Amino acid sequence: MPAERNIEIYQGDNYVHQLTLKNSANAVINITSRTYSGQIRRRRTSDTIDATFSTEITDGANGVVVFSILPATTANLRAGIYVYDFQELNGAVVTTILTGSAVVTGQVTR
Repeated sequence: MPAERNIEIYQGDNYVHQLTLKNSANAVINITSRTYSGQIRRRRTSDTIDATFSTEITDGANGVVVFSILPATTANLRAGIYVYDFQELNGAVVTTILTGSAVVTGQVTR
């Protein structure tokens, strides 16, 4: 089962989230050869992707991956509650790492 974590995004700002992946013994996992992806949608059943996370492995040997969204993308999200998930591809195995709500707060300064 994926970990559940609700995230907050401020409309028009960068969103950056860093994860350090560990095994059940709490030791970091070498993720160098793995890839990651994630999306935000209004509902789990929606066909429309409202935003896609950019991903970067910043320290693969120590299990560190960053997922982010640029301000131009968050500016186009309407304020409200969305859902998201973040997945890992390890060879042919897809595993959902994180899931939850993504609450978008409308910006004031434009």
